[in-house]
Amino acid sequence: MIRYRPKDEVDFVIVGAGAAGGVMARELSVAGFRVVVLEQGPYLKASDFRHDEYGVFQLAALTNDYRRQPNTFRPTERETAQVRPVAKYGRLVGGGSVHFTANFWRFHEIDFVEKTRKGAVPGSSFTDWPITYADLEPYYTRVEWEVGVSGLAGANPFDPPRSKPYPLPPLPIKPAGVLLDKAARGMGWTSFPAPMAILSQPYRGRLACVNCGFCEYFGCEMNAKSSSLASMIPEAEKTGRCEIRPLSYVRKIEVDNRGRVTGVKYFDAEKREVFQRAKAVICCANGAETPRLLLMSKSNRFPDGLANSSGLVGRNVMFNGEDSSSMRSMATGAW
Repeated sequence: MIRYRPKDEVDFVIVGAGAAGGVMARELSVAGFRVVVLEQGPYLKASDFRHDEYGVFQLAALTNDYRRQPNTFRPTERETAQVRPVAKYGRLVGGGSVHFTANFWRFHEIDFVEKTRKGAVPGSSFTDWPITYADLEPYYTRVEWEVGVSGLAGANPFDPPRSKPYPLPPLPIKPAGVLLDKAARGMGWTSFPAPMAILSQPYRGRLACVNCGFCEYFGCEMNAKSSSLASMIPEAEKTGRCEIRPLSYVRKIEVDNRGRVTGVKYFDAEKREVFQRAKAVICCANGAETPRLLLMSKSNRFPDGLANSSGLVGRNVMFNGEDSSSMRSMATGAW
């Protein structure tokens, strides 16, 4: 793998090597650009992953540890924020794509125009997307074929239109799935195989799933899970133009007097501060760390942080499927 020096002005620094960062690294390096990817977590390989439930769940082997990297939460502005396990994300090369369950759904057409269809939400900035499902559909298809997704096109009558089937057939159904399918059909519900970013057959030099059952929260020792670690990062490195720097915690994006990016400051594995020069910086550090980095990147020109002229950076965060009561339970450890 190529090694750039901090004083070398690379074309792009990418902050975060997860799902988005891995794709950007592959696309840019294949296009001929010089790329440095800074990832705060370690660079693990398939051979490093184990079915270690204690290590994964209790010792945060693949995720950020709120005790070591404190994050705080308060349910209302009137309360005092406390250190709690709120923002949990993948902390390794590959990010959350390494330990996610691998369900690979598409948004529906209505998801892009909900304000128009359902009306405004008082007191919120709720609005339609600036793009439509039709705009995004070719990219959905491309990523399904490039990373490897198993599924059955047309099986779900509620799916939005698609231009191409899945590249791989569905994963084999398990005993629990047989029971669920039978019960659903007995109730008149629609049952179909979920699209999964897990290989049901060998694909692009990677092995098929062995059905071990350790998908959610765990890394895949077969490289059958289509994480950016397994599918995108290797292709980026093969170009000879992409360097992955693990254990690199970015603290600030620097700009010049014109407001143009000059590079990033980060702490390396030895906790030394390093400045990497770059023509452009791409933030792919998840929904918590990206706004935090932008807000931390203050300067005389940008006293409220980068890209924050609207004052909305860091606002309107939505926790996945959690209401206020369950968020309180989660934040106090009652998972």
